[in-house]
Amino acid sequence: MKWLTNLTPEQEYFLNPDALSQTQLWILGLMGQICEMNELRHDVFHNLGTSDQSRQNIAHMMKRDWGIESREDCLSMLEWLRTEGHNAGYMPQQKHFEGLSEAAIDAYIEAHDHDTDEQIRLKLVKAYRHTLQVGGIGAWDFARFITVSRWTTSLGLLSEEEAWEKMLDIAQRAQKSFDSWYSYGLSYIAGRQYWRKTLSEDFAKESTEVIKGLTGSPHSPWNSLPWDLDLSAS
Repeated sequence: MKWLTNLTPEQEYFLNPDALSQTQLWILGLMGQICEMNELRHDVFHNLGTSDQSRQNIAHMMKRDWGIESREDCLSMLEWLRTEGHNAGYMPQQKHFEGLSEAAIDAYIEAHDHDTDEQIRLKLVKAYRHTLQVGGIGAWDFARFITVSRWTTSLGLLSEEEAWEKMLDIAQRAQKSFDSWYSYGLSYIAGRQYWRKTLSEDFAKESTEVIKGLTGSPHSPWNSLPWDLDLSAS
């Protein structure tokens, strides 16, 4: 895993320095791909740091990427991710394809040749519709929910207790929507493609490397914690 390369020998030895419970580590694991892509630790809550400079960086990122500057902004974004997110656009398209033949699906996609972005999204729905029947691209929204909850806590927009409560709810939803870390990871990849409106080979290679990082280390929450962990235990 990428973040392990940045640790001192002492830190490598003492993983999970905050003594988080298995449930808490499982919850943070939902953000695994984001952590891996940004070379961040999976096993600490404040993985962007707690210094004044870190908070300034987080505040800048929240404003730039999410439009979040206040507690109200934060709660509004979390509610959107919880109740709608990008999956709200994906699932109706997937449902529409259920009753169509392959030829009819292809014709429907071709009819959108005037809108390249929409056509790419429809091609993604076609490609993933059998694999992601239940959860769709919900993992993309779930992972981003964990991200916003985790990082805005560093800004004082949420208390840690409040963040954990909200994240546990999302974790339980995620667990019911997918049957493994692998299917969750695939959903995240599809969701990120859907958001970026891309079918590029470079993206596929990048995504593959991220998955390798998460599945190739015994320290990864995707290896050390079972998907069906009892999240009500703590």
